[in-house]
Amino acid sequence: MASVIPFQLVVGGRDAAGYGLRATAAGRVAECRLDLPPLPTDPHALGLMLGQALFPPPVRQMLIDVARGADEAGARLQIQLSVAAPELVALPWEWAALGEQSPWRPAVRDDYALMRVGRQARPRPTLPVAGPVRLLIACAPGAAAAAAAPLGHALAPAVRSGGLVVDLLRDTDPVSLREALAEEPCHALHLVAADATGIGSAARLRFGRLVDATGLSNLLADYRDLRLLTLAADLGAEAAALASLAAELHESLGLATITLGDLDNGQAANFCGPCYAALSAGDPVDLAVTDGRVALEANNELWGAPRLWAVPGAERLFVSMPVHETPAPAQRRNPSDDDDEGELVAPVGTPVRSRRKSTNWEQTAQQALTKARSFVVDVTTVGKPAQRPRTTPGPRPQLKLQVVILIVASLALVLIVSQLLVLPTETPMVPTPIPTPTLPRFLP
Repeated sequence: MASVIPFQLVVGGRDAAGYGLRATAAGRVAECRLDLPPLPTDPHALGLMLGQALFPPPVRQMLIDVARGADEAGARLQIQLSVAAPELVALPWEWAALGEQSPWRPAVRDDYALMRVGRQARPRPTLPVAGPVRLLIACAPGAAAAAAAPLGHALAPAVRSGGLVVDLLRDTDPVSLREALAEEPCHALHLVAADATGIGSAARLRFGRLVDATGLSNLLADYRDLRLLTLAADLGAEAAALASLAAELHESLGLATITLGDLDNGQAANFCGPCYAALSAGDPVDLAVTDGRVALEANNELWGAPRLWAVPGAERLFVSMPVHETPAPAQRRNPSDDDDEGELVAPVGTPVRSRRKSTNWEQTAQQALTKARSFVVDVTTVGKPAQRPRTTPGPRPQLKLQVVILIVASLALVLIVSQLLVLPTETPMVPTPIPTPTLPRFLP
């Protein structure tokens, strides 16, 4: 993987002269004002206007110079956008483009990957994963049927290849989501809400009930294996509300956060298929999101709608490791975390809670692969794996009653005859005595 040269763009707060823009890269600095006229609704015109505002001539020339140096060094450029003004966070900066005939759009260029960064976000370390990456799709009441089926089709290749395990949670509310995260290890959470409203600190997400950024942050803070949070909602939800929630969650948790505002369920699935497949293969999250945007662009869909917040230097969320190998000491958690000092990062299949006692990682990983494949056996019923018909053993052959009675009667008859029948005993032959003749007696 090519090394990364950051190109930082910081949009400051508003003062009397307007918004300030500061660009920093390769030891160079350019400062100017950000002029933001009323934005059009057409995506092409919107992209050109945002591009001209974000890359005025001094910043554009600096970008060209740094890009040439990165190309000569065999590196790639990464545009890191930081927006301090709350009213500008919700703007779709990912649509930014330069040029009319052949526009240059960094959001769909892997050599100019575009992501948003926070001010004080503390990164979570790269998670060693033994086996597939576990993805939990949690859908608000009524949203599972429409959202889960397209996602199942899009994620089927990654699941069948063994790189991804997908679990589906229907009718999600904060309580059931907490229970699901505590029950099984979760590396990436895809949350489909029923609605999103508000902007800034007033933004709320509805899944079962309304939850703000603080409530959702408190819910997710305990799960240290979590590295990615994706926020989606019904098409009528406000993309600005999702953006505000994502920015605050990224600041408080250090999670890589993606929002899919303005995308319907089919378009969200078209984005998530290549994005999650790249993440499960170990690619950095900024390049994985770029893959998803490119897939949307290929289908003439809203490629500028997905937004990514990530911590610079922590773009690689997962690293694959052999099942029997334990993480090196460098991969241990920070001792300043809430967990005990020196506790190893749990590989896939390792219980999140110590109450679970399974330690056979190889067997657990194999079970996870089996479960993953069952998720897409019948892709038309995502979340309800097709079950093979159970083969119940037929009734054992039983002797007929008449045969049993006949056998019993025969045995009884044999017993009776054996008792009554007495065979004659042989007596020895006694010879008949023959009388001895008496001689005649003569008288004188």
